[in-house]
Amino acid sequence: MTTTNPGPAITANPVPCLPVGNLQKVAVIATVSLTPSAVAANTTAQQTFNGSGLGLTQGDICEVLAGPSFQAGLLTLPGVVGATADQLPITFGNCTASSITPAAGAYTVRVTRLQANDSIPAGSGYMNSF
Repeated sequence: MTTTNPGPAITANPVPCLPVGNLQKVAVIATVSLTPSAVAANTTAQQTFNGSGLGLTQGDICEVLAGPSFQAGLLTLPGVVGATADQLPITFGNCTASSITPAAGAYTVRVTRLQANDSIPAGSGYMNSF
């Protein structure tokens, strides 16, 4: 008994998705000078910082990689840029029973921009310069 395989008889494009990734840009910025406000005990609070000069757009994800100093009980969590462009969001978490004011100084921030509909947004600033 013989068998044959004539191959698929299709006319549609066999590629089910576009050959692209989901990250558009990732950058590390080492010199963002910030002066955060106090964070209440046992809570998280997002703070936004104006005029970062990073060219942030809505939907960018911002993470603190390093702050000016270690502070016991203080955490940083990723923040997402809202509708106002170039406002750096940082979420601080306080795991202690008293208020903590995050240290002022240079924060190392990583900004990740997700790919949006295969187009690169126009504009100026660090994230759009490469």
